[in-house]
Amino acid sequence: MRIRLRDKKGFTMIELLIVVAIIGITAAVASPYIIDWIPTMRVNSAARDLVSEMQLARMKAVSERNDYVITFDTANNQYSIYDDGDNDGAEASELVKTVDVDTEHKGIQFGYVAGKNPSNEDITGSVQFGATSSPIRETFIPNGTAKYNGSVYLIPTEDITSSRRDRQRAITVIQTGRIKLWKYDAGGSPGPWK
Repeated sequence: MRIRLRDKKGFTMIELLIVVAIIGITAAVASPYIIDWIPTMRVNSAARDLVSEMQLARMKAVSERNDYVITFDTANNQYSIYDDGDNDGAEASELVKTVDVDTEHKGIQFGYVAGKNPSNEDITGSVQFGATSSPIRETFIPNGTAKYNGSVYLIPTEDITSSRRDRQRAITVIQTGRIKLWKYDAGGSPGPWK
């Protein structure tokens, strides 16, 4: 009777060290790109969340047949949504939600780098809606329209001092109620906003 020994399978120490070295080199090369990518992901997330909140306020205005108001407090980097049950245009009787942008999306704020907006006009503020009342507000009306045309700009905080524009995001609202998210692309044609 013969007993056969199995071949030992595994990795040698040299093979293991080569794999670890390759992973280390790859991580060293990729880390600057990952670090640059994080603020882009955060600003995209903040912009998508704001668009979703605006669309929800618009839909609730239609379904509940009363105004919904979104107010923007740029000094504290917050926005609030109110159910304006009596349709008087004031900060309504019922606060639905307040969002602190920097808490929800670290390092993101209302802001912009000077330039043109998606309508090819000069940007004059990080949040712009019709009247310059304080707080700045947009109202969604029961027929699905908006009270004002306007824009909200979001940007990573670090980009304001560096004048970097490619990570800016704009959310525009027109009086028909259309809400659109824009990305800044300096090389874009016919304009930088897509």
